[in-house]
Amino acid sequence: MKKNYKLLILIFASFTLSVQAQTDVHFMTFNVWQEGTSVPNGLNKIRDVIVKANPDVIGFVEVRNYSGDWTTKIVNALSSAGVTYYRGYAGGDISIISKYPISSSKLIGAVAAFNVNIKGNTIVVAIAHLDYTHYACYLPRGYNGGTPDWNMIDDGNGNPKPVTNVNTVLSYNLTSTRDEEIAAYLNYAASQTAPLILMGDFNEPSCLDWTSKTSAMFDHNGVILPWQSTAALKSAGFTDSYREFFPDEAANPGISWPSYANDVGTTSWTPKSDERDRIDFIFHKGNQIKTKYVALVGPKSSYAKNALTTTFTNKENFIADALPWPSDHKAVFATITFPFSTVDIAENSYINNPVIYPNPAKDNANIHFTLTQPDRISLEIVNELGQTVLKENTGLLNAGEHNYRMDISGLRSGFYICKLMVNDSITSAMILKE
Repeated sequence: MKKNYKLLILIFASFTLSVQAQTDVHFMTFNVWQEGTSVPNGLNKIRDVIVKANPDVIGFVEVRNYSGDWTTKIVNALSSAGVTYYRGYAGGDISIISKYPISSSKLIGAVAAFNVNIKGNTIVVAIAHLDYTHYACYLPRGYNGGTPDWNMIDDGNGNPKPVTNVNTVLSYNLTSTRDEEIAAYLNYAASQTAPLILMGDFNEPSCLDWTSKTSAMFDHNGVILPWQSTAALKSAGFTDSYREFFPDEAANPGISWPSYANDVGTTSWTPKSDERDRIDFIFHKGNQIKTKYVALVGPKSSYAKNALTTTFTNKENFIADALPWPSDHKAVFATITFPFSTVDIAENSYINNPVIYPNPAKDNANIHFTLTQPDRISLEIVNELGQTVLKENTGLLNAGEHNYRMDISGLRSGFYICKLMVNDSITSAMILKE
């Protein structure tokens, strides 16, 4: 038996090739405005938007867990609508759901990072909700940014008085904790080797948006600002997906705030100024990763000077813009292409349709498969590093459907690949160990 097993491993090696395959993954960052409680029937409205947009991985902001675990609630609501997601929560007011297994999580201050496993490859997806105080982009618009208050800076005639000194605005911005929160994430990211995704509500504009092209737009009042949080990410090698796809900040401003929301009044905080801005982002970092498509999710209307307008939206992509909208932010959607290494399985495989249940599994994994001719099967459990951590052989099996139970109680929690091998036939299935 031992000699036969070695032969199977050699045959396996000769019938698998490492190849580069383009894999598209759809991401969405979604500030759900107090987890949907700010609008009537908010949870179902959020569910309907997700079903329409159909992202693979979603990062949620303003998850308060007012009455139980909200992320589980939205997963259950989506399941009732026929869509299956895994849940990820590490703490704070941020969480993710994913169509791909989530194997680990880590809270880094205002950022939560999750290992997401896509076809045997790991990416690290982080969702952020940065400090909302000292909202410095209000100063050039003639409003305080929360300190000492959120009121208008009166010019003496009842109108906003803009603060246009760049150093004053940037110094005020640094009195928030946003820069420290990004620095903490970048320190964590520097130790990661997997592709990185960072998304969320930054409560700060982009250094790529407040430029000479836009200095006369959106009440920037001539100010050009290298906003520090996004500038730090850019310096660290991160790419802003929206700007990668739409590089012209004047033609495609990508306004995500303040959005029209159904069944509520104005969401504006500066009724005498145009505060429209892009403060919700999806960043990526990793070799050969590219943005294939981006869109705003939600209505075209935003508030400017306390009135609804759709100006500067005619060149944008929109998803779910006809659905009732549950948030004061628009969501942001990005399709990102990864050049993953994958395993090319022999075409004449006669081990068919492997299904593992329960999945996630705790102590035992039941592997259901169909064998098209009688034979013995070798089973291997392989971890994320490609190391074999468990292997077994079946006795002689007849052609037809089979269930095989493997004891995985000794494995650590995480993501694994189960390989079923016989002769020149190899089939793989995924296992998530609780």
